[in-house]
Amino acid sequence: MIGIWFGRVACLVAILVLVCPIAALAEQHESGPTGVPCRAPLPALRNGTFNVGDGPVRLTNGSACVKASPDQQGCEWRIGLTRAETWGAGGQFLLVVINRSHQAGGGAFDAVFWYACEEGTFVPAWSHTYRYGATIEKRPDTDLWITSGVWRPTDPSCCPSQERREHLSWNGATRSVVLRGSSVTARRHEN
Repeated sequence: MIGIWFGRVACLVAILVLVCPIAALAEQHESGPTGVPCRAPLPALRNGTFNVGDGPVRLTNGSACVKASPDQQGCEWRIGLTRAETWGAGGQFLLVVINRSHQAGGGAFDAVFWYACEEGTFVPAWSHTYRYGATIEKRPDTDLWITSGVWRPTDPSCCPSQERREHLSWNGATRSVVLRGSSVTARRHEN
């Protein structure tokens, strides 16, 4: 009986050791600049500070080079502002996409940010990072549809076999972004 109890405790400890790092990764959040003016957001974004990986990175003219060490010749990661546009009634929302591409090997990520204009300033409302990018559609005035890859355990890192389609919407009553729906289907292959 004691052997079974110790076996179960050892199993639980092993599960916690494996799951805790995954949970810690899930708790990491992207962040973008604050105090972005609603009337002219692009200058603040092109020279803003974003946290889309291992810490804050300040963009200069919309891009940054992150090195593993100061004496490294090239960039370890290339960071770039790839999309910044307002939408919604009177431009009340701001969509921002920051791409992070690993220069020394494979790997790329898109960090997607949704800001809402409040009292003349865009305030962060929602963000999420997508491995190897995402396709984003704005429609109608308060909705985003985001399609991204989903990797099964047997998929190669380059090629997810499934895709997730998420429907996000602004809830005016709570002044927050809500997930209206999400579905996973087999990925459509382009010829």
